[in-house]
Amino acid sequence: MNHLVRQYYEQGTHVVLVDTGNSYQGLCEMINKKTKGDDGIYFTYTEEKLISFNPFYTDDFVYDVEKKDSIKTLLLTLWKSEDDKITKTESGELGSAVTAYIDRIKADRSITPNFNTFYEFMRDDYRRELESRAIKVGKDDFNIDNFLTTLRQYYSGGRYDFLLNSDKDIDLLSKRFIVFEIDAIKENRELFPVVTIIIMEAFINKMRRLKGIRKQLIVEEAWRALSSASMGEYLKYLYKTVRKCFGEAIVVTQEVDDIISSPVVKEAVINNSDCKILLDQRKYMNKFVSIQDLLGLTDKERGRYSPSTWRTIRQGSIRRYG
Repeated sequence: MNHLVRQYYEQGTHVVLVDTGNSYQGLCEMINKKTKGDDGIYFTYTEEKLISFNPFYTDDFVYDVEKKDSIKTLLLTLWKSEDDKITKTESGELGSAVTAYIDRIKADRSITPNFNTFYEFMRDDYRRELESRAIKVGKDDFNIDNFLTTLRQYYSGGRYDFLLNSDKDIDLLSKRFIVFEIDAIKENRELFPVVTIIIMEAFINKMRRLKGIRKQLIVEEAWRALSSASMGEYLKYLYKTVRKCFGEAIVVTQEVDDIISSPVVKEAVINNSDCKILLDQRKYMNKFVSIQDLLGLTDKERGRYSPSTWRTIRQGSIRRYG
């Protein structure tokens, strides 16, 4: 995969990698040195180096509908738990607030686009705007106090104030090699959903805006990433649309059981992947019927690619070449 990904990169592809286990750290560092720090962006989480993004930043101040929707989805994820129902009023008001904030930072370039300034905008300006409306918005419809209280931990001085206020001003749209190392946060119920949405938003932004440029999303060790319901829904959407936008979505796993047991993979990934690569499957000899059914292999193809055939070929190669 490292060789394959490097070849894609050398041919001008935008590569977004979701990894567990630092498999691509060396390649990313090489690209970073080769481009003198302009490319090869590696996001990871350690106690010394906290993972940090700024989903509100763009180089060109272009905020299309999908960018605004992704910011709104991120905020709703931070605000509501998985069991909470999101009403149309809450979604609509938050979408209006995001649009109003973007209009503000476009008009006043002295405002730094990040979560801190958005939080202050909601706390001061948008609250006043709600109170001044002729048609009042009650707390049962949109509880801005609850929103501000819940998201206070991501604001300056909060427990996760580092997460959405990166000062590096990196617009991922222009970066061609990005690695998200998620191993350290995959069990964190608060950080992982946020990082998941930021990953998918970054790729969807590339998919929609980079016309005529190949781009690919690679999800390594699929079962860990696909364990998230939000990532699963994004992957379903991606696999059904990515090819229309000159893009590729790739899932890599060392365990066939992970593919077989994942409804997301069965329903979306397998059915929408014209290219399937199987390496040595001899240890799955007794399970190959289920693999055949999953991949839709004919009996003739099963005979060609089955573990027993690979063993015969390998033994023949040993005899022939010594």
